[in-house]
Amino acid sequence: MVGTNGGTPAGAAVTTEADDQEQSLAEILERLRREPALRSWVLGAPTGALASLGITLDDHEISALLDQVEEMDHRPLPVTAQDIMSTEPITVTPQTTIHEAAELLAEHRISGLPVCDYRDALVGVLSEYDLIARSGKTVGDIMSRDVVSVPTSATLETVRALFVSRRLKRVPVVGEDGRLAGLISRADLVRELAYRWACTRCGYVVRAKRAPEGCPKCGSARPFEAAQPEPAVSACPTCGRPLEH
Repeated sequence: MVGTNGGTPAGAAVTTEADDQEQSLAEILERLRREPALRSWVLGAPTGALASLGITLDDHEISALLDQVEEMDHRPLPVTAQDIMSTEPITVTPQTTIHEAAELLAEHRISGLPVCDYRDALVGVLSEYDLIARSGKTVGDIMSRDVVSVPTSATLETVRALFVSRRLKRVPVVGEDGRLAGLISRADLVRELAYRWACTRCGYVVRAKRAPEGCPKCGSARPFEAAQPEPAVSACPTCGRPLEH
Protein backbone atom coordinates (compact mmCIF):
# COMPACT_ATOMS: atom_id res chain seq x y z
CA MET A 1 0.00 0.00 0.00
CA VAL A 2 1.25 3.47 -0.85
CA GLY A 3 1.46 5.81 2.10
CA THR A 4 -0.30 9.16 2.22
CA ASN A 5 2.32 11.18 4.03
CA GLY A 6 2.37 13.82 1.30
CA GLY A 7 5.66 12.63 -0.24
CA THR A 8 6.16 11.15 -3.69
CA PRO A 9 6.71 7.37 -3.70
CA ALA A 10 10.22 6.50 -4.82
CA GLY A 11 8.93 4.06 -7.43
CA ALA A 12 6.70 6.71 -8.96
CA ALA A 13 9.59 9.16 -9.23
CA VAL A 14 11.76 6.58 -10.98
CA THR A 15 8.92 5.73 -13.37
CA THR A 16 8.39 9.39 -14.20
CA GLU A 17 12.08 9.93 -14.91
CA ALA A 18 12.15 6.81 -17.08
CA ASP A 19 9.08 7.97 -18.99
CA ASP A 20 10.62 11.41 -19.51
CA GLN A 21 13.85 9.82 -20.76
CA GLU A 22 11.95 7.56 -23.15
CA GLN A 23 9.95 10.49 -24.50
CA SER A 24 13.08 12.60 -24.91
CA LEU A 25 14.83 9.74 -26.70
CA ALA A 26 11.89 9.32 -29.07
CA GLU A 27 11.95 13.03 -29.86
CA ILE A 28 15.70 12.92 -30.48
CA LEU A 29 15.31 9.92 -32.81
CA GLU A 30 12.68 11.83 -34.77
CA ARG A 31 15.02 14.81 -35.08
CA LEU A 32 17.88 12.54 -36.14
CA ARG A 33 15.67 10.96 -38.77
CA ARG A 34 15.04 14.34 -40.37
CA GLU A 35 18.36 16.13 -39.78
CA PRO A 36 21.37 14.43 -41.44
CA ALA A 37 23.84 16.91 -39.92
CA LEU A 38 22.62 16.08 -36.42
CA ARG A 39 22.99 12.36 -37.18
CA SER A 40 26.60 12.89 -38.20
CA TRP A 41 27.29 14.73 -34.93
CA VAL A 42 25.78 11.96 -32.81
CA LEU A 43 27.60 9.23 -34.74
CA GLY A 44 30.93 11.09 -34.43
CA ALA A 45 30.75 11.87 -30.70
CA PRO A 46 27.74 10.03 -29.27
CA THR A 47 28.33 10.52 -25.53
CA GLY A 48 28.97 14.26 -25.70
CA ALA A 49 26.29 14.86 -28.33
CA LEU A 50 23.62 12.99 -26.38
CA ALA A 51 24.59 14.76 -23.16
CA SER A 52 24.18 18.10 -24.91
CA LEU A 53 20.73 16.96 -26.01
CA GLY A 54 19.79 15.99 -22.46
CA ILE A 55 20.05 12.22 -22.93
CA THR A 56 22.11 9.99 -20.60
CA LEU A 57 22.51 6.34 -21.64
CA ASP A 58 24.70 3.43 -20.60
CA ASP A 59 27.08 1.78 -23.09
CA HIS A 60 24.56 -0.88 -24.16
CA GLU A 61 21.84 1.70 -24.76
CA ILE A 62 24.21 3.96 -26.71
CA SER A 63 25.23 1.02 -28.90
CA ALA A 64 21.59 0.17 -29.63
CA LEU A 65 20.81 3.80 -30.40
CA LEU A 66 23.77 4.13 -32.78
CA ASP A 67 22.56 1.03 -34.64
CA GLN A 68 19.21 2.75 -35.17
CA VAL A 69 20.87 5.96 -36.29
CA GLU A 70 23.12 4.18 -38.79
CA GLU A 71 20.10 2.39 -40.27
CA MET A 72 18.50 5.75 -41.02
CA ASP A 73 21.11 6.51 -43.67
CA HIS A 74 20.04 3.41 -45.58
CA ARG A 75 16.32 4.23 -45.69
CA PRO A 76 14.67 6.90 -47.81
CA LEU A 77 13.32 9.80 -45.80
CA PRO A 78 9.52 9.49 -45.70
CA VAL A 79 8.07 12.95 -46.18
CA THR A 80 4.70 13.28 -44.47
CA ALA A 81 1.88 15.81 -44.37
CA GLN A 82 3.28 17.11 -41.08
CA ASP A 83 6.57 17.99 -42.81
CA ILE A 84 5.09 20.18 -45.52
CA MET A 85 1.92 21.67 -43.98
CA SER A 86 1.52 25.26 -42.86
CA THR A 87 1.15 24.98 -39.09
CA GLU A 88 -0.81 28.14 -38.34
CA PRO A 89 -3.58 28.38 -40.92
CA ILE A 90 -6.18 31.11 -40.68
CA THR A 91 -9.46 29.57 -39.52
CA VAL A 92 -13.05 30.58 -38.86
CA THR A 93 -15.88 29.11 -36.80
CA PRO A 94 -19.42 28.23 -37.94
CA GLN A 95 -20.57 31.39 -36.10
CA THR A 96 -18.25 33.71 -38.07
CA THR A 97 -20.26 36.09 -40.23
CA ILE A 98 -20.11 35.94 -44.01
CA HIS A 99 -18.71 39.48 -44.08
CA GLU A 100 -15.89 38.63 -41.66
CA ALA A 101 -14.99 35.51 -43.64
CA ALA A 102 -14.95 37.45 -46.92
CA GLU A 103 -12.66 40.04 -45.35
CA LEU A 104 -10.19 37.33 -44.30
CA LEU A 105 -10.11 35.81 -47.78
CA ALA A 106 -9.63 39.21 -49.39
CA GLU A 107 -7.03 40.57 -46.95
CA HIS A 108 -4.86 37.43 -46.95
CA ARG A 109 -5.39 36.64 -50.65
CA ILE A 110 -6.39 33.05 -50.01
CA SER A 111 -9.15 31.02 -51.63
CA GLY A 112 -10.44 29.01 -48.68
CA LEU A 113 -10.60 28.65 -44.91
CA PRO A 114 -10.85 25.64 -42.57
CA VAL A 115 -13.85 25.85 -40.24
CA CYS A 116 -13.27 24.65 -36.66
CA ASP A 117 -15.52 24.32 -33.62
CA TYR A 118 -14.71 25.44 -30.07
CA ARG A 119 -12.47 22.36 -29.60
CA ASP A 120 -10.46 23.18 -32.76
CA ALA A 121 -11.99 20.10 -34.41
CA LEU A 122 -12.38 20.43 -38.17
CA VAL A 123 -16.10 20.67 -39.09
CA GLY A 124 -16.03 22.17 -42.58
CA VAL A 125 -14.28 24.23 -45.22
CA LEU A 126 -15.30 27.60 -46.62
CA SER A 127 -14.22 28.42 -50.17
CA GLU A 128 -14.64 31.37 -52.49
CA TYR A 129 -17.19 29.30 -54.37
CA ASP A 130 -19.28 28.85 -51.22
CA LEU A 131 -19.37 32.61 -50.71
CA ILE A 132 -20.33 33.29 -54.31
CA ALA A 133 -22.82 30.48 -54.88
CA ARG A 134 -24.64 30.18 -51.54
CA SER A 135 -26.62 32.49 -49.32
CA GLY A 136 -26.55 32.77 -45.54
CA LYS A 137 -25.59 34.93 -42.58
CA THR A 138 -22.83 32.80 -41.06
CA VAL A 139 -20.10 30.46 -42.24
CA GLY A 140 -22.09 27.54 -40.85
CA ASP A 141 -24.91 28.34 -43.27
CA ILE A 142 -22.84 27.99 -46.44
CA MET A 143 -19.68 26.00 -45.65
CA SER A 144 -18.92 22.64 -47.25
CA ARG A 145 -19.32 19.91 -44.64
CA ASP A 146 -18.00 17.04 -46.76
CA VAL A 147 -14.37 17.78 -45.95
CA VAL A 148 -11.44 15.95 -47.54
CA SER A 149 -8.60 15.86 -45.01
CA VAL A 150 -5.46 13.84 -44.32
CA PRO A 151 -3.76 12.72 -41.09
CA THR A 152 -0.39 14.17 -40.11
CA SER A 153 1.21 10.82 -41.02
CA ALA A 154 -0.04 10.80 -44.64
CA THR A 155 2.83 10.37 -47.09
CA LEU A 156 3.76 12.98 -49.66
CA GLU A 157 2.72 10.55 -52.41
CA THR A 158 -0.76 10.18 -50.89
CA VAL A 159 -1.18 13.94 -50.55
CA ARG A 160 -0.07 14.60 -54.13
CA ALA A 161 -2.39 11.92 -55.50
CA LEU A 162 -5.28 13.36 -53.50
CA PHE A 163 -4.70 16.84 -54.90
CA VAL A 164 -4.62 15.49 -58.44
CA SER A 165 -7.50 13.02 -58.22
CA ARG A 166 -9.86 15.46 -56.47
CA ARG A 167 -8.48 18.57 -58.16
CA LEU A 168 -8.13 20.31 -54.80
CA LYS A 169 -6.54 23.65 -53.95
CA ARG A 170 -5.95 22.89 -50.27
CA VAL A 171 -6.22 19.97 -47.84
CA PRO A 172 -6.62 20.29 -44.05
CA VAL A 173 -4.35 18.12 -41.91
CA VAL A 174 -5.78 16.66 -38.70
CA GLY A 175 -4.16 15.04 -35.68
CA GLU A 176 -5.20 11.81 -34.01
CA ASP A 177 -7.59 13.75 -31.78
CA GLY A 178 -9.44 15.17 -34.78
CA ARG A 179 -8.16 18.68 -34.21
CA LEU A 180 -6.82 20.77 -37.05
CA ALA A 181 -3.03 20.49 -37.14
CA GLY A 182 -2.28 22.42 -40.32
CA LEU A 183 -3.14 23.04 -43.94
CA ILE A 184 -1.46 21.96 -47.18
CA SER A 185 -1.85 24.11 -50.28
CA ARG A 186 -0.64 23.64 -53.82
CA ALA A 187 2.09 26.15 -53.02
CA ASP A 188 3.31 23.90 -50.18
CA LEU A 189 3.67 21.00 -52.63
CA VAL A 190 5.57 23.19 -55.09
CA ARG A 191 7.85 24.35 -52.26
CA GLU A 192 8.60 20.71 -51.41
CA LEU A 193 9.85 20.15 -54.96
CA ALA A 194 12.19 23.12 -54.58
CA TYR A 195 13.65 21.81 -51.29
CA ARG A 196 14.94 18.42 -52.53
CA TRP A 197 18.66 17.97 -53.24
CA ALA A 198 20.61 14.87 -54.27
CA CYS A 199 24.28 14.10 -53.67
CA THR A 200 26.10 13.89 -57.02
CA ARG A 201 28.17 10.97 -55.74
CA CYS A 202 25.84 8.60 -53.84
CA GLY A 203 22.43 10.01 -54.69
CA TYR A 204 21.43 10.66 -51.07
CA VAL A 205 18.44 13.03 -50.99
CA VAL A 206 18.26 15.88 -48.47
CA ARG A 207 15.40 18.27 -47.77
CA ALA A 208 16.72 21.81 -47.32
CA LYS A 209 16.14 25.35 -48.56
CA ARG A 210 19.64 25.44 -50.03
CA ALA A 211 21.94 22.75 -51.33
CA PRO A 212 24.23 21.36 -48.56
CA GLU A 213 27.98 21.84 -48.91
CA GLY A 214 28.82 18.20 -48.14
CA CYS A 215 27.02 14.86 -48.03
CA PRO A 216 26.25 13.59 -44.49
CA LYS A 217 25.98 10.01 -45.78
CA CYS A 218 29.05 9.39 -47.94
CA GLY A 219 31.15 12.35 -46.79
CA SER A 220 31.62 13.67 -50.30
CA ALA A 221 32.42 17.36 -50.65
CA ARG A 222 30.92 17.38 -54.11
CA PRO A 223 28.05 19.77 -54.57
CA PHE A 224 24.45 18.67 -54.35
CA GLU A 225 22.17 19.11 -57.33
CA ALA A 226 18.41 19.37 -57.69
CA ALA A 227 16.85 15.97 -57.02
CA GLN A 228 14.98 14.16 -59.75
CA PRO A 229 11.27 15.03 -59.77
CA GLU A 230 8.79 12.64 -58.20
CA PRO A 231 6.99 10.21 -60.54
CA ALA A 232 3.81 11.56 -62.09
CA VAL A 233 0.57 10.88 -60.22
CA SER A 234 -1.16 8.26 -62.33
CA ALA A 235 -3.75 6.61 -60.08
CA CYS A 236 -6.33 7.50 -57.45
CA PRO A 237 -4.92 6.90 -53.93
CA THR A 238 -8.24 5.42 -52.76
CA CYS A 239 -9.44 3.13 -55.54
CA GLY A 240 -6.34 2.79 -57.74
CA ARG A 241 -8.24 3.96 -60.83
CA PRO A 242 -5.98 5.49 -63.50
CA LEU A 243 -6.27 9.27 -63.67
CA GLU A 244 -6.74 11.34 -66.77
CA HIS A 245 -4.52 14.43 -67.06
